[in-house]
Amino acid sequence: MAFRLSWSGNIEYKKMNGIGKNYISVGKKMNRIDWSILRDFIAVAETGSFSQAARRLHLSQPTLSRRIASLEGQLKGQLFQRTPKGLLLTEAGENVLAGARRVEEEALAIERQADAAQQNLTGTVRISVTEGIGAVWLPQRIAAFHDTYPGVCVEVLVDNRAANLVRREADIAIRMFRPDQPDLIAKRVGGVVMGLYGARSYFERHGKPGRISHLKEHFLVGFDETMAHNNSAVQRLETYFARERIRHRSSSFIGQLHATRAGIGLGVHDCFLADQEPDLQRIFPREFNHRVETWLVTHSDMRRSARIRAVYDFIAEAFASDRKVLEGRAA
Repeated sequence: MAFRLSWSGNIEYKKMNGIGKNYISVGKKMNRIDWSILRDFIAVAETGSFSQAARRLHLSQPTLSRRIASLEGQLKGQLFQRTPKGLLLTEAGENVLAGARRVEEEALAIERQADAAQQNLTGTVRISVTEGIGAVWLPQRIAAFHDTYPGVCVEVLVDNRAANLVRREADIAIRMFRPDQPDLIAKRVGGVVMGLYGARSYFERHGKPGRISHLKEHFLVGFDETMAHNNSAVQRLETYFARERIRHRSSSFIGQLHATRAGIGLGVHDCFLADQEPDLQRIFPREFNHRVETWLVTHSDMRRSARIRAVYDFIAEAFASDRKVLEGRAA
């Protein structure tokens, strides 16, 4: 398998010994480019920012900048144009990106196939999950897994952004929507219900609303502006409150919960989180009963890996056993 791009000499992708180290050979001097540098290049091209790409890759920004400069030096051309709005690909950069993505697709396929063949119950499994599930519920449940599988390290990536499983950003994802990518397999594991809560201290100062219409007189702990702008459910919630009474916002679900507990205002929270807080009381449970379907997702190749399958099955069983808790129906 090979591809070539005409730019400052030919760029040729090769595989050494079938599944060995991947490298790029450039021009007549055949300078080798490690696949990881192409991965870095793709991240910068997609984000248009060294800082955002560095966060995605878990690198420092100076390190990433040096790596891209090194790549430009090897290819003897400028890949990005610096603009006030971010980094834009040059024509040469666009040509390299097309080839780099083909390299990426093949390299990741090789990695997935090799990983799937490993049947030892040792190694790391990366789980991508939203904040509430990942920071509270999952750690409370995963301890039992470690008792059974002491050789497996579970790495929890807490991020409200959906990780790209095809690119191996994670091995398993717990998502609040059903994926539509053909290479992924998804199992619906139940739902998470959100309700409206207030702190006892808040009710002592401001009273408890007796009707939905009374919410206009109360304060709200809300989601950050980006989520409020892009999420129709959040927009509907905010219509119950006067805009000037939304006096605290946060992009952190845990941060919102603590703000509500501090008595800043009422807040909509995952019931499995808020119901653990003795100072919080749920109000209007019929009217505020927002259910989000939950899906357990992995790549079809990775499902054959023994350690990934063990984690996947354990999480599915944990969701089943905690169904009432997650749906706010626990006694």
